Amino acid sequence: MRHLTALFTLAALLALAGCGTVNPYPQHVYSAPPSKNGRYDAKTKPYTVLGRTYYPLKSAAGYDEVGLASWYGADFHGRKTANGQTYNMYGVSAAHKTLPLGSRVRVTNLENNRTVILTINDRGPFVNERILDLSYGAARKLGTVQTGVARVRVTSLDTTIVPTRLADTPGKLYSVRVGAFAVRDNALRVHRQLLAQGYSGANISVVDRDGQILHIVQAGSFKSRDQAERVMEALKSAFPTCYIIS
Repeated sequence: MRHLTALFTLAALLALAGCGTVNPYPQHVYSAPPSKNGRYDAKTKPYTVLGRTYYPLKSAAGYDEVGLASWYGADFHGRKTANGQTYNMYGVSAAHKTLPLGSRVRVTNLENNRTVILTINDRGPFVNERILDLSYGAARKLGTVQTGVARVRVTSLDTTIVPTRLADTPGKLYSVRVGAFAVRDNALRVHRQLLAQGYSGANISVVDRDGQILHIVQAGSFKSRDQAERVMEALKSAFPTCYIIS
């Protein structure tokens, strides 16, 4: 099985297979928007993959997420990660879509209760709604090498909140993505919940991810990044994996 994860060079994001031998994924060009007046820190710089721009969190403080984790190994060993380090497949690290680079997290394998503390040093994975791509070394410690994918809990060890205001881009809309569901009834249930909470712009879109139909639920689209962040923070307790895209 191959797992898609993003490994950055100075100007490109490579989204290739992480382990296994079948169904290779193509490369995808990485193009981050330029920072304005130095507002974007390297750890939280927005980036674009498959036509979608991701806005990393300003701080990992309070982050607690449950989802699927994959792992990647030899195909990327020795290449550069998103934070400029050389990827060591035998080390203990991971890729995440929105946690600030350098974040320290505790990862718990919910299937066997093994835990490991590691650093987020890369971006990804961008396949099948997985939330984390572990290094081979981290996967060994968690006992996920053989299974390939496992249900995990990611808990931030960061307690520092960094207040940062980012400039908005005229004409750009910021959406708060709440979740993706293979079962439409589950998506409809969350959609109704959002409407009941006053998010009249909540919507459901259907996408085909490598043959798997997913129902993407968003709380709405907003002209201001600050407005989208307020909505995201309000929804975090009920939907800990929600994040902002444009």
